Amino acid sequence: MGPSIHGVFNLIFPRKCVHCDREIDNKKSLVCFGCEAQINWSKPFKNKLKNQVLQGVYMPNVQGAYSLFSFSKEGVEQSLIHSLKYQGSQKTGRNLGKSLGQTFLELNGEHTIDCLVPVPIFHRKKFIRGYNQTRSIAQGLASELNIPVQNNLLRKKKSTKSQTKLSRNQRRLNVENSFFASHAFKELSEVGIVDDVVTTGATLLELCTEIVKVNESIKITIFTLGVARLE
Repeated sequence: MGPSIHGVFNLIFPRKCVHCDREIDNKKSLVCFGCEAQINWSKPFKNKLKNQVLQGVYMPNVQGAYSLFSFSKEGVEQSLIHSLKYQGSQKTGRNLGKSLGQTFLELNGEHTIDCLVPVPIFHRKKFIRGYNQTRSIAQGLASELNIPVQNNLLRKKKSTKSQTKLSRNQRRLNVENSFFASHAFKELSEVGIVDDVVTTGATLLELCTEIVKVNESIKITIFTLGVARLE
C-alpha cells in the first residue's frame, strides 16, 4: 500500500513550528518540543493571573477567570496568537481552546455555564481577516465543555484602535460604548466570555457591563488563552 495523502502532504509541506520555524516531528503539534518547554503555562501562577483579570473586570457578576498561559511579547505565546490572528490558522484557536477547556475541567470538574460567547470584532475587520479568532477558541473550548457557542449575542458597534500601545485609561476610552448586548441574555443564567489575550481587561469590562444592563443577575466566567502580566 502506498503512502497516504496526509503522509505525502507532510513530505511536500512539512509542519513547521510557529515560533522557531523548525520542522516538527509530531505533526499534530503547533510548536516544537523545545519551544513548548518555553511556554509559561498558567497553572503555576493561576491565582495571580485570575486575580489580575478579575481586578480589571471588577464587578460582582464575574464569578471566575481562567487562562492557558501567561502572555509575553516576543515569546512562544505571541507566535501562537500571531498564527491565530494573522496567519489564518483557525486550527490553532481550536486546539488551544481544547487545552483551555481541559485545564478548566481539571480545576473544576463540572460547571453550570449555559453557553460560550466569543468577544466580537468589528464587521470590517472580520471581513478582512475572514473570521473571528475568538470564535475558533470558543469552538475548541465548547467541544471539551459540551456546551454551545452563541455567536450573535454580542456585537461590536464601531471600529476601535488596537489596544496594544495604549495606556490603561486610553484603553478604557477606546472601547467605551463599542458593544451591543442582545436581549437574549435575559434568558440565560450563566455565560462564558471567550477572549484571546487580556491585559488591563478594559474590553471585557465594557462588554460585561453591557451584558449586565440586560440581565442584572447573570453570572459570567472569563476564558482567555493568555494574560499579559502587569508588573
